[in-house]
Amino acid sequence: MSKRTFEELQEALKRATMPDGADVIAQCIAELEELDSPEARALCAGTYGNRYLFTGDYGLALEQFQHALDIYSQLGLGKQAAVTRANLGISHFRIGDYSTALECYTSALSYHQQFGDRSDVARLEANIGVAHEVNGNLSEALDHLQRALHIRKELGVPYGEARVIGNIGNVYYASGNYPLALECYYKALDLHEAHGNRVERANILGNIGAIRKATGDYALALESYHQVLAIFKEYGHRGGIASSTSNIGNVYTHLGDDVTGLVYLRQALVMHEENGDREGVALVMGNIFGALVRIKSYEEAYTILEQLDAMSIISPNTAIVREVNRALLHVAHNEYVQAEKSYRVALELSINHELPNKQIDVHAYLRELCQTTNDFPGYIEHNNEYTRIVEETNGKETATKLAMQEKQREIDAREKEHQKHMAVLHSTLPKHIADRVARGEEVNDSFNNAAVLFLDVVGFTTHSAELDAGVVVALLQNIFTTFDAISAENNVMKIKTIGDSYMAVAFGTANTEQRIANAAVAMMSTMFTWPHTGERVKFRIGLHCGPVVAGVLGTERMQYDVWGDTVNVASRMESTSEPGRIHVSEAFATHLPVTSASDSFERPLQLLERGTIEIKGKGLMKTYWLAENSEQNSEQRTANSVTP
Repeated sequence: MSKRTFEELQEALKRATMPDGADVIAQCIAELEELDSPEARALCAGTYGNRYLFTGDYGLALEQFQHALDIYSQLGLGKQAAVTRANLGISHFRIGDYSTALECYTSALSYHQQFGDRSDVARLEANIGVAHEVNGNLSEALDHLQRALHIRKELGVPYGEARVIGNIGNVYYASGNYPLALECYYKALDLHEAHGNRVERANILGNIGAIRKATGDYALALESYHQVLAIFKEYGHRGGIASSTSNIGNVYTHLGDDVTGLVYLRQALVMHEENGDREGVALVMGNIFGALVRIKSYEEAYTILEQLDAMSIISPNTAIVREVNRALLHVAHNEYVQAEKSYRVALELSINHELPNKQIDVHAYLRELCQTTNDFPGYIEHNNEYTRIVEETNGKETATKLAMQEKQREIDAREKEHQKHMAVLHSTLPKHIADRVARGEEVNDSFNNAAVLFLDVVGFTTHSAELDAGVVVALLQNIFTTFDAISAENNVMKIKTIGDSYMAVAFGTANTEQRIANAAVAMMSTMFTWPHTGERVKFRIGLHCGPVVAGVLGTERMQYDVWGDTVNVASRMESTSEPGRIHVSEAFATHLPVTSASDSFERPLQLLERGTIEIKGKGLMKTYWLAENSEQNSEQRTANSVTP
């Protein structure tokens, strides 16, 4: 029997996202299958579809979304049908069926516009923009994406905003405007990083890799693609793994290593076929075709070409790759007229779809063909066009802008890392010590006069055994946070807490004993109670002064600590103190301005002689009790006030 209602499961699925919510999604699917109502079956199918979309099983995603759409249509649930139709469009897009994807998007958009679902309108505007971009309709793509971005910003949806900005970057990339593309990619990358969207971050890193490849920085392109591949493998994202593997293969072919490139491309082809990604299959086959021509494996190249010609190729990029490689095959067999025809088809496609990157490639091939056939006017024509477009898209000004953007990105990354490092240092070390460590200074200090405080919570072990761990931690947090504030007010440095013990030190020559005595009295005056008994929490405090050595220990989780006999004696003062009292050494007492029997006016602190006691490791020592004057009036009836 299902534990939750349909509405509860629906809400749970809205909050759960892949991959982090995979377990939650699986549990919801199981409970929906138990409910077995028409709505539950439709929601279950849609959830399966989303899961298959994430993992790149696009054929299975199509089946599930179509099943969900059929049920919602029968039930007359228009909104759910529109959402599902949009997801169906995404599935068609993933397998390269862009025209059907656009039909699904447009139909869903019409419904959501009618009912004012602005978030869904933004999502569909973005999807339509992406579909136009891959079809080479760049101006229309940019128009839809800008509309989507405007709505996302109005609604305050950073995740959706990041995706749209990344897609706008893709439009600029396709148009050859690399600086603007890179600017968009870095903006999107920052937003995805801020919200922990690692899969989306991987997509953007892949796009940055594409710019590096397009500008000839193949080493960095490979680095980007391998980084992306590792992330997709971590999350089991089949579509991402396939595309990253293909991208790595393409870089190797650009480096002239067609043998290694073919290894990656063949792996990618198998994965795209398994995923049902028709456009991915066509694109990779086109790249395999080109590599086979270059290594003179003509028989297999002809076989691949026949398969490509039998496909319905919609993407202009894929069609251009096919025609260029067809021309190369003709050139290999001295069929120059046929080669020029294929190049001309590719050039026309690249011009019609405003793809300057492809225009550069085709003009370079035509220039080479003209040189081979001694067509010098043709050579000059294509060389001029090649040079012009290269200068426009990847000339000195563009290269300078890209270099400046990359350098600024490096500077920003270093600054961000430095800020993280400083935040960690400041969380574990006093600020002035952290600053010294950050400068690379070895912190090794000695002080001739320091006042040391040790404080312990009386009966902590007994009381904490009767309380939940969370209650104990909360109480200690409250106590020690209060003590931190008291220390700061009195210019006293907290050194550390160990369990229920608190250690602090006053350094310097100006009133160190007075400052730490004031802090001790303030700490002793705080009011905390044990939650289970209502009794007041009591403390023991010990104070001593003298020379100490201080420094930073370790390289991980660094700590500023203090050592020396002075520290040991202060600790003994605390351990031999009594609940609710401040126990100080004679050396400490002699430095305090306190009320004595002969004073003509009262001072804020009072010392009462405790007598001589045995201190471990030190023998007999004369010690004192320290208290606020006002609190000792009644005690003066039985104890004499003395000047040490």
